[in-house]
Amino acid sequence: MSISNGLFVKFVKAQDTAGGGGGSGLSISPTRTELSVLPGADDSVTISLKNITSGDVVAKLYINDFEPDNNTGEPKLITDENAHSANSIASFVSGLDDVYLAVGESKDVTLKVSVPSDAAPGGYYGAIRFKAIPAQAAASDATGSEVSLTANLLSLVLIEVPGEITQKVAVNSIKTYLDDKSGTIFTNKPNKVGIEVENLGNSFIKPFGTVNVTDFRGKQIFTYELNDFNPRSNVLPNSKRVFLDYIENVEKKIINDKEDETRTSPIKLPGRYTITANVSYGNGGEVFTVKAHFWYIPSWLIVVLVVLLLGIVGLGFYLYRKYVTKKTSRR
Repeated sequence: MSISNGLFVKFVKAQDTAGGGGGSGLSISPTRTELSVLPGADDSVTISLKNITSGDVVAKLYINDFEPDNNTGEPKLITDENAHSANSIASFVSGLDDVYLAVGESKDVTLKVSVPSDAAPGGYYGAIRFKAIPAQAAASDATGSEVSLTANLLSLVLIEVPGEITQKVAVNSIKTYLDDKSGTIFTNKPNKVGIEVENLGNSFIKPFGTVNVTDFRGKQIFTYELNDFNPRSNVLPNSKRVFLDYIENVEKKIINDKEDETRTSPIKLPGRYTITANVSYGNGGEVFTVKAHFWYIPSWLIVVLVVLLLGIVGLGFYLYRKYVTKKTSRR
């Protein structure tokens, strides 16, 4: 969900129902389109809509600028009509006409993309927003103040204009998490690693690489591929994104025709662990190697160490008193 400039906008995934009191809703596909369009050239974006509820609907189409949240990569809509992103595609896209959909009907919507001849090279982006309106309400509303449903759907459009593209990346940090809390010393086994990648260039980057976790003996206990999606997720120009992954072994079994999933931690022993990330982007010509450390010290070990320490202190005090008493008695 996103709150921007005082307007509350709720988003649902493409496979969810954008439903409301009128029982109207949509599904859309794809939720992301990536294009490379030369200055002065045209292209198009095709999005499939389907009415997945029991009433006829009118799909209203809008285009919104957005900005990344510098964490998860989720879009934050810019809903102020007077505010525009420097990377806006609003002037590139046309054909945002209403679409009528009968019950169960599917339609493809094709939007024209025209890049101005003077467009600077780099990455541009925006969100095509779909809002489902009950058909009867849409037909009877001449003022435009339609009875909107509570949910909107987004299809993101990323456009790269070729030319002098600057690709510059920084891997800012590696953090270890137990659920949502980061730290370096844990009494319970941490279960996530977050790697913050910053895009300092003027177009999109798709980082990738290998992340290894080793124990205090230097033994590798876990490894995974960063940004292991198809297609890979982007970091937008001049923004940051944290790629958060679980450090858990996953075992799947079929039991009574149902899939059962078991997750176990690869962290077995107390001690100091090292995370090594080898991160690249583009054609893989530049690789960043970044390391971070964390300690796993379970509560029971802390108790044992405290008891041992108290025992050593007590024994030392006892021996000292015994020595002093014996020395005094000799006099």
